[in-house]
Parts: sequence; C-alpha cells; structure tokens
Amino acid sequence: MHDDADELARRPARAADHARENLALLRLARAQTGSRDALLQAIANEALALCNAGSAGISLLEGPPHNRSFRWLAVAGSCAGLQGKSTAWNECPCGVTLDAGRPRLFVRPEEQFGCLRFAGIDVHEGIVVPIPSDSGQLGAIWAMSHDAACRFDGEHARVLSSLAIVAGAALTMANVRDDGAESDRRHNEFIAMLGHELRNPLAPIDGAISAAKRLCAANEKADAVLTIAQRQMKHLRTLVDDLLDAARLKHGKLAIKLSDTSLNEITFDAVSAVKHHLESRRHTLKLSGLEAPVHVRADHVRLSQVLGNLLLNAAKYTPAGGKIELSVRTEHAAGSGEPGCVVIEVRDNGIGIDPSIQPYMFELFAQSTCGSARSEGGLGIGLAVAKRLVELHHGSIAIQSGAAGAGTLVTVRLPILRSAPAQKPAMTMPQVRPTRLLLADDNRDALEVLSVLLELEGQHVSATDNGHDAVRLIGETHPEVAIIDVGMPDMDGFDVARAVRADPRLDDVTLVALTGYASESNKSRALAAGFDYHLTKPLSLEKLQHILENRTEGRVQGIV
Repeated sequence: MHDDADELARRPARAADHARENLALLRLARAQTGSRDALLQAIANEALALCNAGSAGISLLEGPPHNRSFRWLAVAGSCAGLQGKSTAWNECPCGVTLDAGRPRLFVRPEEQFGCLRFAGIDVHEGIVVPIPSDSGQLGAIWAMSHDAACRFDGEHARVLSSLAIVAGAALTMANVRDDGAESDRRHNEFIAMLGHELRNPLAPIDGAISAAKRLCAANEKADAVLTIAQRQMKHLRTLVDDLLDAARLKHGKLAIKLSDTSLNEITFDAVSAVKHHLESRRHTLKLSGLEAPVHVRADHVRLSQVLGNLLLNAAKYTPAGGKIELSVRTEHAAGSGEPGCVVIEVRDNGIGIDPSIQPYMFELFAQSTCGSARSEGGLGIGLAVAKRLVELHHGSIAIQSGAAGAGTLVTVRLPILRSAPAQKPAMTMPQVRPTRLLLADDNRDALEVLSVLLELEGQHVSATDNGHDAVRLIGETHPEVAIIDVGMPDMDGFDVARAVRADPRLDDVTLVALTGYASESNKSRALAAGFDYHLTKPLSLEKLQHILENRTEGRVQGIV
C-alpha cells in the first residue's frame, strides 16, 4: 500500500462533466430541507455516481480529542451494509487525510488498514477528502474502487472536494437546526413537566384550605383569611393551567368539545372568574347584548376561558377606576343553512398597546413592556391560547389600539349561533347517599386531606398509599367507587385497574383515574386499562359529585 498525493497530479485527469455536477448540486440543495441523515446519504449517493466508484461514503468525527474515531454515517454502493461502522483515528485512511489536510489517494489500502478488509470485496484504490467547516474538519468524504480498471485522478479529487464543501456547509446548517429543534423540544417537555409537578403539591394545599373553611365556618376572621388563600390558590391553578396549555399549543394538542350551551352562561362564568380583579381595581363593567338568551354550539369551558382572559387583560391594563365593556351582537345567516355568527367585543379605556408590539400579541410569552402591567403577573400565554381556541371554533380574533392611553378593543367573531334548543323534560337528579370510597395515592398529604374532605361530605372512606394494598383492599372491602392515582411507584394505577378488572366479582366497582396529566393520550390509556372516569389533580369535588350522582348499581352513566 502507498498513499501519494502526487500520484493524483501524475495521472491523466478525465474531462470534467460540469452539467452533471451542477445537477447533483441542485439535488443536494433540495435535500437540505430533509433530515440530517437523509442529507448525508444523498451526498454519498452523488459521490458514488459522479466518481463512478464501487462504494462511497461519509465518515464523521466522534469522541474527545484524545480518543477520536470515525463513524460511517452514510455509505452507498457495495459497502452500503457497513453503514454505522466505527474506525479509530490511527486505523483509518480518514485520519491520515485529516492530518495532511488535503485530498489523499490510497492504492491497495487494505494492506495497511485492517478496517478495509471486507469478505468478498477487494479495495483497489481509495480517495479521501476532508470535510471543512468554520469550526474545523468535520470528517471526510471518500470513494473506493473495487475494480482494477477503475482508477481515481485529479478530477475525482476536485469533484469530491466540491461535495465536501457542500457537506460541510450543509452539516453546519443541519446541526444548528437540529440543536434548535432539540432545545425547543426540551423546553416544551420542561414546561409540561413543570405544570404536572406543580399540580401534585397544589392538590393537598387546595384541599386543606377547603377542609379548613368547613371546619372554621363559625369563625369569621379565620374564614376571611382562608377565603383569601383560596382565591390566591385559584390564581396559582390558573398559572399552572396556562403552562399546560402552552405545552399543548406548541404540540398542536389543544382541543375543544362542542355542546349546545348558552353564551349568557359562558359570559357569566367568565365574569365570575375575574370578578375579584375587577372589584379590587374598582373597574366598572358593562354588559350588553345579552338581555335575551343567545344559544350557541361551543366548548363552554374553553370559550369561557377566552372571554375570561380578555376581561382579565382589560382589568390589568386599565388604571384603577376604569371602564370595561363586553358587548355581544348576532349576525344571522340569510337562508344559507350556515350557522349564524356571534360577534363579541371587549373594550377598555386603559393604557392601550404600543403599535410596534401589536403584531406579536398573539405569540406565546408575549407581554406588554409596561412595568405597571407586568407587575400584575401572568406568563404571556393567555392570548396565544385564546387565539387558538377561537380558531378551533372556526372563528377569528383581532386587536385594535390607537395611541397611548386610547384603550384597546378586542373583537371575536364566532360562527356558533344556534336557534333555541328544544325543551328537554325536567330530570330528577338522584339523591346522593353516602358512598363507600377507596382512595389510593402515594402522596400522603394529598391522601389525608382528600380523605378529610370526603368524610366532611358524609362519605365512608378507606385509604392506602400504594397499589398492592389498593388491590387487596378493593377485594376485601368491595368499595362502590375507587379513586386511584395513576402515578404510584412499584404498582401504578393502570396496573391496579387491570388487576381489579381481571376479577369478575369486582365488575360493579367504579374506577376513577386521578392524574396530574390531562392529555387525551393519558385519558385513552386510563380507559383502556379499565377506568370508568379520568380526573385531573387537584380533584374537583363537583366532578366527583357528578360521578356519584350518575352511577346506578356501579354502572357509569356518562363520562366527564
């Protein structure tokens, strides 16, 4: 074996085929929109074709400076099956080439490099070219001849050098893109995990406040202090829900559940949610257009969230004693069969929005630069979520604001208007009797608080902090309803549900999954394991009441 750069100069060079080379470079430019691996493979394929070689590939550097190696990340031709192969720096022609810093020709390279001895494949020649970048050499691009008639020359070196420059630039761009995507993915995962982890301590704190209010009902001062704590806990829950909505928004997982409802009730819920903020700043709120019932088909909870967010923003960005107006008007579709449109306007006489930031107000984490407004709190998530929820209703949302101090107008258009629904016969709600409940949660604080709350509601409660005891107690006590935390260690809630459903004697036990995650995939997994209901932390006593009211002899009447 010998390697000789001068040999390339001594050999007659074939004629350049620039047209073919330009077409190859055009294909590679298009390939840059794909994945990094696909791009590398495309470059290897073009090297194989342009050099008329038996094999071609790209080997990139790996490892720390004192222990560098080459990974064959893309291989084309006869050696394609060796993709993924790793060779040490000093055992590979690529190392010699990068040390030299220029293209190298190797004749009978397998005589020196054991890594090039392949069963059934002869390597007569190899040509290796460094892949450059601004930060140094990234690796090498190479071609091998498996036929004595195929000999490499200076033109092959030139073509590979051209491909190496393209590879270096493309790899740099791909690395930056991939690093940004990975950073974004980790950021989104952190936001989702943060929201989940915050829910766990919130549940026992919220429950403890509720229990304390019941126990101290006769003490007016204690009740007043606990009311403040309850209000602040509600604000904290809203921030946590905003974090979770931000993660859902980034992953395209925000969803709505449509039902026939009333815009009057939706607005009432929204106003109730922000009433304290309005009163604490002595704002005047005027409602108009809701004197008669406005029937709509919408997601009641999510649309109330949208209106609540708009009212909250108006309250935050309006000086004390300001005026806020929420007006509604309807536009009926003229015989087209299409649903009519509801137009909702929220207007305030607050500080307004700087024209320079108005185009970005619906982006995640966008906030006013006004210090006084920032001091009111918030994460800059609400408007981004509101915009997406409006779009899921096939509507639109727009913001108008003039000069500083001119106030802000937000207009929401929603094609959700419906005619008055048919009157349903009045239903008699079943009388809820005391129920035998079992609680299973490895968070002992949450377990104790929830037990006290349910006992104050008149329920008969047994509790455990692990899955194995939950299965045993369900078998021994045969509760009517079992509320199981799905995130317990050792034996999680899903395993508990499967174990219970495997025993026909326990078919009438209603299983409720309790979790900090509210994703649709988590709900589907819970139902598949045998749960009848899926509730998120902190547990809503109203939703639990609904479950207890709508079960007959252990049979589920509806999913909440």
